[in-house]
Formats: sequence, C-alpha cells, structure tokens
Amino acid sequence: MSHVSERGSTLLEVAIALGVMALCGLGLMSTQLGLARHAQLAAARERAAFAADAIAEAARVAGATPAATDQWKALTASVVPEGRLTTSSAGGDASIASVSWAATPLGAASASTAVSRVAPCVDAAPAAGRACVALAFLR
Repeated sequence: MSHVSERGSTLLEVAIALGVMALCGLGLMSTQLGLARHAQLAAARERAAFAADAIAEAARVAGATPAATDQWKALTASVVPEGRLTTSSAGGDASIASVSWAATPLGAASASTAVSRVAPCVDAAPAAGRACVALAFLR
C-alpha cells in the first residue's frame, strides 16, 4: 500500500521546483532590465556633464565668444536627447553651465513619474520628464 500512496509525489516535487525556477528567472530578468535602465540614465548624465564641462572650458579659453557657445549648444542637442545647454552668471567671475534633457522615468514599467532621485541643478528645478546637470565655473 505504500507504493500506491507515494505515486505522483515526485511529479509534484518536480512541478514545484520548476515553478520556483521560473520565479527566479523572472526576478533575474527584472533585475537585468532595471540595471539597463539605470545604465542608460547614467550614460545620459555623463554625456550631459561632458557638454557642461566643454562649454565651461570653451568659455575660459575663448573668452565666451558667441561662436563657441553656439557650437556647443548645437552639439548638446545631438549628445543627449532633446538637450538644452544654458549658461548664466552667478555673480562676479562665476558662471553656471546647465544641461537639461528628456529623460525616461526610472520606473517606466510602473506608474512612477520620478525621473531620478537626485536634483543636481542648483539654479532651477527641471521640468517634468526632464533631467538636469549643472556645473559652476570661473571665467
């Protein structure tokens, strides 16, 4: 009688193990997608910081000629999505170069509207759906 009562228990164990493996696989895929999203945001932030640094260097070397400034403003749009580069005076010889761009939300799959958890722009808060990087420099 013990043979009859144990029939099918191995199949049940295999089904449970496959279910656990499937859930682990889904968790791994979710983690990989999250990492890819964060890597994309970090790459955009890096390119924006590069553009802000380039305009700061151009302003220091060339004395902020309109040609150099306009060149980097045009290039910023191609470096980051919908990139906008602005410079503003912070008083005296200090200036602030800020780059804002269209950013995808971190929780694109969920209903989250937060672009990032940090707000690195000092002079103004970025509009909804945009991220921003600011760099202070001396002329």
